[in-house]
Amino acid sequence: MAYGYCTIDVAKQDPVTEIARICDDEDVKNIVLGLPLRSDNDQESETAKSVRAFAESLGAKARIPIHFEDERFTSFAAEQDLKAAGWKPGKDSKALVDKAAAKVLLQDFLDKLPREAAP
Repeated sequence: MAYGYCTIDVAKQDPVTEIARICDDEDVKNIVLGLPLRSDNDQESETAKSVRAFAESLGAKARIPIHFEDERFTSFAAEQDLKAAGWKPGKDSKALVDKAAAKVLLQDFLDKLPREAAP
């Protein structure tokens, strides 16, 4: 089951270094990154290129497998889950929705794994 871990403030911390540190501290075996695909044709967006570049840097530092998961509609699904739990949008909504969307993305990835392969 997926759950939130923490939020990295990229203005204060290098995300590659911080994620690699967390992976080492927590004995993480795999990383899953959201890959922004175009909703009209399943092709990678321009942003996907920067995600892949980030993954390359992260992979070199963390030295564990990195997997990509289609992130389309994860924010929408996260908002629906939050609303079902009684959440009302407010000034800090983006951070909460982003964290919930990351959880949706990870759970989508985990749900696709064969039972015996799931961590």
